[in-house]
Parts: sequence; structure tokens; C-alpha cells
Amino acid sequence: MNEECPGPEFSGLLEEMTVDQVRSLEPEVVMVPFGSTEPHGPHLPMGTDTYQVTALGRLATRCANARGARVLLYPTLPITNNVNFRRFPFALRIGVRTLMTVIVDIVTQCRDEGIRKVVLLNGHGGNPAAIDGAMREIAGMDDMPFVCTTGGLAPAGFTSPIEHRSDHGGESETSRLLWIRPDLVHQDKLTDNPFGRLRVPGLARTRFVRPWHLYVPASAGGETRASSADKGRRLLEANAEGLAQLLVELSTAPYDERFPYE
Repeated sequence: MNEECPGPEFSGLLEEMTVDQVRSLEPEVVMVPFGSTEPHGPHLPMGTDTYQVTALGRLATRCANARGARVLLYPTLPITNNVNFRRFPFALRIGVRTLMTVIVDIVTQCRDEGIRKVVLLNGHGGNPAAIDGAMREIAGMDDMPFVCTTGGLAPAGFTSPIEHRSDHGGESETSRLLWIRPDLVHQDKLTDNPFGRLRVPGLARTRFVRPWHLYVPASAGGETRASSADKGRRLLEANAEGLAQLLVELSTAPYDERFPYE
């Protein structure tokens, strides 16, 4: 990302701003990040999802506002849905219905503050169903803001540098943390962590809640030794680039009863 990002008074990072700075920003869009606190193997911190989504949200918000947007980034929620990690210690969780209620409450307050556009930035794989359910509930309520969700938006044509696919604690997440918080990555423990094998192969084409102590016994899966901070930077900057552009477009688009359509 090439833009010079502004100082804290215009950054849009709510937790760093004073009340006068928030009023001066006159935010048009609110973005709410959702992380998690859960095991990510012997090499990554429990807060990996929260660190990642916070970094993404901050980078995208600062750079969107540098381009003239008026985005307010909320603090990251670090405890969300995590029922499939129950066999691991201190995999923090709230209930599915609780998270849905939290989302509805946050969006309702956004409405009360005059916000008409909300982006739910998700950084944890256990959350999409609850987020989708909450958005459907909100859609059935009167006079509520427009709400969308994303986990980041890499520009068209971006080629991921990741060599080994993993959906938890693998090369991608390790690379991101090597760039965001290298002090928390235990590089001496990087290895190829095993995945559990399905007894019924056809289940791979279905959807079910995986018991993660069986799916990723080490609480992380996949090859991590090819991870690098440069790969993490490229991933985060690419996703922040597309997200920043979306935030600019949302911020400048006029709102009326037909939004988001013409």
C-alpha cells in the first residue's frame, strides 16, 4: 500500500481517539473486527486470530481514511464462537446465540449514533454462521443500517505466496504473525503438524462441526517451516488494499432506502 497513512487524529481507530476527535471525524462507516482466543499449536500465541484481524482492520481503516473515507474502527472482540475447541485448555468462547445478540446490539447502537453502513470484519473460522444469522435477523428489523461481512479483500489478480494450505495455524497464519508479532512466534517449534483423516471420505464434501482435538491434535495443522514475515506482509497488505477500497466506496456512496442498489 503506497499511501502515507495519517496520524491518530484522523486514523479512525476508536480506542485511540478522544471524543472530540470522533466528533470531528463524523464517521460514515463503522467496521467491527471479530477475533478469537484459542490454541494455535506450540508455535503461535492464543491470540493469533485477534492479532491478525486487528492488524488488517487498522491498516485498511487508516489507509481508507487517508483517501478521504470516514471510517471508524471499533476495538476487536477477542472472545467469540469456539465450541469445537472445547477439549483444549482456555479456548475462550461465548455461545452462538450470545454472539448473534452482541452483533445485533452493536449494530443497533450504530443506528442510534446515526451510522447507516456497518462492516463486520471476521478473523475467525468459527464465526461465519453466527454472523450470517445475525445479519439475517438485522435484515428483518426496521430502520437498521446496511451490514456486510468480509475477512479481507485481496485485489483481483493477487497471487498468494503461500505454498502449503492450512485452515488453522499453518503457513499463512504463521507468516502473518511473523510480520505482525514476531516476538510471539516460537520459530524453533515450526514443523509439519498432522491433520486427522476422515473415516468416511465423503464427509469432506459436507458441512459439519469438526471436533478440533481430532482434526488438529496439536491444535494447529499443516507445514509451517516455509513461513516468512515477507509472505505475511504481502498477504495482509493485499487484503487491506481491497478492504480499504471497499471502505472508500461505502463511505462516499449516498445512502437512501434503496441502498445498496441504484
